Amino acid sequence: MAGSGSGDLRAPVFYGTEFKFWKVRMVTIFKSYGIWKLVDKGIVIPESKKKGEKKKTKKEKEEEDSSSSDDDEGDDDELDAHMEDQLMKDAKALGIIQSAVSKEIFPRIVNQETSKGAWDLLQEEFRGDEQARSVKLQSLRREFEYMRMKENESLSIYLTRLFELMNQMKSYGDNLTHQREVQKVLISLSSKYDPICVVIKRTSDLNTVTVQEVVGSLKSYELRLSRHVDEITSTEHAFSTMGLVPKTQNRPLTQGNHSKGKKNWKSMSRKWENNTRQPERQGEITEGVKQKCKICDKAHHGECWFKGKPKCHNCNRFGHVVRDCHQPKKNHTANYLNHVQDNAMMFYACHKASVQENSGVWYLDSGCSNHMTSTESLLINIDRSIRCKVKMGTGELVDSVGKGTLIVETKRGTRFIPEVMIVPGLDENLLSVGQMVEHGYWLLFGNFMACIFGDCELQDHIATVKMKGNGCFPLMFNHVDHFVANIATTEGNTWKWHRRFGHLNYDSLRLLQERSIVYGLPYLKEYNQVCEGCATGKAHREAFSKEQKWRAKLPLELVHTDVCGPMSETLRGSRYFLTFIDDKSRMCWVYFLKCKSEVFRIFKMFKAMTELQTGYKLKKIRSDRGGEYTSLEFEKFCEDVGIEKQLTVAYSPQQNGIAERKNRTIVEMARTMLYEKKITTQVLG
Repeated sequence: MAGSGSGDLRAPVFYGTEFKFWKVRMVTIFKSYGIWKLVDKGIVIPESKKKGEKKKTKKEKEEEDSSSSDDDEGDDDELDAHMEDQLMKDAKALGIIQSAVSKEIFPRIVNQETSKGAWDLLQEEFRGDEQARSVKLQSLRREFEYMRMKENESLSIYLTRLFELMNQMKSYGDNLTHQREVQKVLISLSSKYDPICVVIKRTSDLNTVTVQEVVGSLKSYELRLSRHVDEITSTEHAFSTMGLVPKTQNRPLTQGNHSKGKKNWKSMSRKWENNTRQPERQGEITEGVKQKCKICDKAHHGECWFKGKPKCHNCNRFGHVVRDCHQPKKNHTANYLNHVQDNAMMFYACHKASVQENSGVWYLDSGCSNHMTSTESLLINIDRSIRCKVKMGTGELVDSVGKGTLIVETKRGTRFIPEVMIVPGLDENLLSVGQMVEHGYWLLFGNFMACIFGDCELQDHIATVKMKGNGCFPLMFNHVDHFVANIATTEGNTWKWHRRFGHLNYDSLRLLQERSIVYGLPYLKEYNQVCEGCATGKAHREAFSKEQKWRAKLPLELVHTDVCGPMSETLRGSRYFLTFIDDKSRMCWVYFLKCKSEVFRIFKMFKAMTELQTGYKLKKIRSDRGGEYTSLEFEKFCEDVGIEKQLTVAYSPQQNGIAERKNRTIVEMARTMLYEKKITTQVLG
């Protein structure tokens, strides 16, 4: 029997939710018993059975006493046995469905006599109609588009959420292609997976690669990252156990006590690089040490408060990054200190015999804390007040004599490499990988080469460095001549510091440099070119003249008008007042309005009255750009009677200052009289 080996399958109980998952499991059970076709299509009656019934009915009508032959009886027996087998399987399927629903759902299918009827009834009720499924699918698509991996979320948890959502979309009829799935996985990961995503995009065909292959690569990369973090943590823990980490090294330097927080490494009784302890001895030392947090490096305290927060590499505190740190930088001093004591570790082995000396060759070094060179002539803008201790690969401590800027020529033009330390006796020029990353460069190592990019999108390709046989990455630079460099950078420095100080003028910059108010500010050459940003951003409107340059010589030659309000409603319902002021005589007319739409009617009345009484024609009217003065009916009326309209410039009420000042005078006069007599403002108008 088809389902003889499937007796161990247990049907899940359906409680009214998650119908799509319950359906998938039920279909699998039906297929294992060989009855899924019966549940999906129903009981199928053979054609021969149907024809036999038709013949028997016709024969009964013609001759009721006749009997069928022995062959017909044998065929009927086979058909009856087949039908009985189908009915038995259908009853078995119906029993499975009835046992797979809860007590609350069972009454809905209790009257169904076939498995197909019960199955179709459940599908119609819980699967939903086409419109409901479409709405649900749109909601799932929206969630799919906005789904992103959280910074503190593991890869397995995020992929579980993503694949569960994609399975729901497929169950509702969405045809997700494998290309779309791969693209979603790559673009929705957190920033720490950017390197492996770039490698996958560059080395694989996204149209043919499968999701399983991408997930495998991502999990391998995550495992590599976790191992790297564990190795670093275990190494730091071992160093702290051996007493090599002073308790005060994580404290920030403050003014006047910068030397108190440092521990003299020379006074230590043993050197860690020559330590040859046995594993048994190390086990004795580390035994009993309390487990430390991997994030804050403190004793175990459960879930760390600083999880997910940025850490400053300058003061070793959480909550901000280096560029926002208020503590003095490790490589610089405030308050005009002449010397800085710093223990900069460098783990670079110089191969003087195997590498030919060349001042133009620089080696990429991930163990070097700063760019370093012994050739002082390669640098400009040297600052000799910055001094520190540099530990060589041999364990020797060497004093650096300053820092400078290196200028090199690349395919993308001239580039400046700042903060290059001058270390006498250094055999080779070193480029610190860590310092390049801090300055915004991206380095990609692989396939026996290192690629240097200037942006995170890996579009600004600067250089490609091939690995030599000894495992080094030498980079050849074309150095710029000092005289040309000084000419090229003096004006550039002036513009750079002008922008750094918020477009501060040159005289103030020169004052800062001459009085040494700003530490590290170089000599700036005067540069008289106009700064476009200053010309635009510092422009301001000149003050309006208080004297009127032109005044009318005849009455009604120019009339000033304005609407003041809204104000408190008066007893007559007025909320505005309208003024007309003759420029020649300064005669003023005041009208109270209930709404601004009455301005046009009052203006026509004012025009007719004044022209009739004075014998002069109204020629010009000056107002602001209010809607009551710019309406179509007002414009057409002025054109018909020949009145010239003068509108003020937007946001410049000073151009209509006579009317504006008259409004203030009227309001102050009325308010003063009302306050004196203790009368409310409702009596106005």
